[in-house]
Amino acid sequence: MKYLCIHGHFYQPPRENAWLDEIEIQDSAAPYHDWNSRICAECYAPNALARVLDGKQQLTDLINNYARISFNFGPTLLSWMERKEPEVYRAILEADKLSRENFSGHGSAIAQAYNHIILPLANERDKYTQVRWGIADFKKRFGREPEALWLAETACNTQTLEVLAECGMKFVILAPGQCARVRPIGQTQWQDVSGGRVDPKRAYQCQLPSGRKIALFFYDGPISQGIAFSDTLKSGETFAGRLLSTYNSGEEAQLMHIATDGETYGHHQKFADMALAYCLKYVEEKTDVQVTVYGEFLAKNPPQYEAQIFENTSWSCFHGVERWRADCGCNSGMHSGWHQKWRKPLREALDWLRDEMVKTFNTVGAQYFKDPWQARDEYIELVLDRSLDAQHRFFLRHATEKAWNDRSGALCLLEMQRFAMLMYTSCGWFFDEISGIETVQIMQYAARAAELNKRMSGVDLEPEFIKRLEAAPSNIRDLKNGAVVYTRFVLPQKMPLEKVAAQHAVAVLTDKTQNPQQAYDCRVEDFKPVLLSAPANHLYYGEMKLSSAVTLEVRRFAFAVLQQGATAFLCAAANVPADKEALFASLKTAFEKGRYDECAQLIRKRFGTVYALTDLFKDVQRKVIDLVLDKVYEDTDKKFTQIFEEQYPVVRGLQYIGTPLPAPFLTVADFVLTSDLKAEFRAKELDVNAIEELMEDVKTLGLNVANADLTRVVSEKLTLLAFAFARNPSDSAAAMKVVEFMNYMEIFGFTPDITRAQEFVFLALKGLGKEKATKDVLKALARKLQIAL
Repeated sequence: MKYLCIHGHFYQPPRENAWLDEIEIQDSAAPYHDWNSRICAECYAPNALARVLDGKQQLTDLINNYARISFNFGPTLLSWMERKEPEVYRAILEADKLSRENFSGHGSAIAQAYNHIILPLANERDKYTQVRWGIADFKKRFGREPEALWLAETACNTQTLEVLAECGMKFVILAPGQCARVRPIGQTQWQDVSGGRVDPKRAYQCQLPSGRKIALFFYDGPISQGIAFSDTLKSGETFAGRLLSTYNSGEEAQLMHIATDGETYGHHQKFADMALAYCLKYVEEKTDVQVTVYGEFLAKNPPQYEAQIFENTSWSCFHGVERWRADCGCNSGMHSGWHQKWRKPLREALDWLRDEMVKTFNTVGAQYFKDPWQARDEYIELVLDRSLDAQHRFFLRHATEKAWNDRSGALCLLEMQRFAMLMYTSCGWFFDEISGIETVQIMQYAARAAELNKRMSGVDLEPEFIKRLEAAPSNIRDLKNGAVVYTRFVLPQKMPLEKVAAQHAVAVLTDKTQNPQQAYDCRVEDFKPVLLSAPANHLYYGEMKLSSAVTLEVRRFAFAVLQQGATAFLCAAANVPADKEALFASLKTAFEKGRYDECAQLIRKRFGTVYALTDLFKDVQRKVIDLVLDKVYEDTDKKFTQIFEEQYPVVRGLQYIGTPLPAPFLTVADFVLTSDLKAEFRAKELDVNAIEELMEDVKTLGLNVANADLTRVVSEKLTLLAFAFARNPSDSAAAMKVVEFMNYMEIFGFTPDITRAQEFVFLALKGLGKEKATKDVLKALARKLQIAL
């Protein structure tokens, strides 16, 4: 019997600010907010609704790829997705349920070590916690026990396999080069298969020193690499052909399986999600090969061979696991001549910090928990559910009397340990330079862990940690070493509650949609702001109480924000002083008398630490900037519209006698007509006559307004019309609106993105059934959206 299994490892490093648990806007990911959002749009979402096209490039099917492949998602990525992309998140969970129907009760999904730590380099406690957290996270999300757990970078050694087997994992997926030798079960003679010569089409049994057993699958290395780094995925049929060409004529059950980064399918290679969908459909419909997942294959074909692995190996480092602790030569290849001598001292500095915090957890933690390390292993329950009920259940099992009296302190100890593991996330060593965003991110986690340690032990580990980072050299002369990188890029990212309070005040002042009762993971209570305004100046002051949902820390603050002009902000927050009324009265008097410098001096003197706009979270900065830009756009629109209306008759006269049109006027006309067209397409009801008149002006002046910005607005309108139809597909009028819209767009020369509209209409037509879907208006709708009925 021939089987096929495609495994996708879907993962992104955690990018959240360690204090706010929010990702800061990342301009390099534009037009998306951040790289998680961008990759979700390019990969995770398309694979949940992958498109299958026929020879005429018409849509014939939408497939949830996740239900037909083996996959794992990083728990920290799923946590982000649950909050920010709930539809995609639900589709992934649903795919696992569907897969159990397809694969004899075995689900597509497997678990992952919690935050992508290189487990062979972790100490024993971290190994167990990472595996237990990964399993617990999986059970919470997918509602079942996992059969396996993906190892970060497939990094493995015997001790790691022992932990997996002890925790109930049935198998593990490894690279072929990690296999040392094999033999038929029951025989004594081993066969050397080093150099990736292991037969990947079998399952192997690994007999562990403890007496436990775990199955090993070694994926097909050459084909996996070829798919990731070639043009195989440009065609689903080519993809299928490459996979199906590997079977031999033997009678033994053969499992052809590959493993790649899941982001290959749509993010690294555009439209590869479609190639994957077509490949799976092709194999299922036209061959004698059965698509499967590892759990099903293992149940049907228990190992007949056993294998032993090489110690401390991985799929992305030729030298084993040195990429995460040494200057081994493995890097991205993007910076010729750069070294990675910083890796070893960075890991040593983190190891020192971890071990110092272990001392705190052993001593102080013993005062708060009956068994501190068991409490840490089960803390994942609260990471997944921060509700007070969940906390109460957790404390009933683990808390001492001291912890009941100081819940905040107990939670700070556990958060310290969470960040002590997050700071080992593998991406921090993977790339070329210690100042890279991934490495700065893990140092940020270290900073947060050290801060929590100081709160609970009184010992400030940060100065020594920074000193140890001096031994980690940067490739960039100006940055010198890790200590400079930490000081320049990590310290400004700290968000103590004082800064959160000040930042919240700015956000509420500048953004009317901001929820005044929520500041990131803090509840805001007793929010009592006062706003004073004068031309181009604002004073915003008052008090608020912040309550952290994570650590239960509660603080009350006085705050003040002085805004002078569009972007000059001075803001601060501090513990409420005894003379708060006198302080606020002094600020009010100074502002009302126009003594703004005196106001600023008073804020600096009484609040201590103050922040400018550039010190705040980029998303808050962007809210202020957007307000400024909106005003600029509004003013420009008014002035340009006036110029356009005054000069258009003159320009038409010039045009009539053959005079070249002045470039400044064409710039104004392009802006005004584009702006007016956007407004028309965003209107609730489409006014085709108004759009036609505007497009006549565009044609007359020889302009091309079909740019990316306007095309995006047109695409959004099409999507809304298609969604309205999908809500009531028996409504012929709704279908006709979409058809007419597409007709007009062809006439006007717009080419909207039909992807989302196509999905809505396809699913609606599928729900109607063939007979109803062949009505004339629906046939026209399908034709316009390139859907094969």
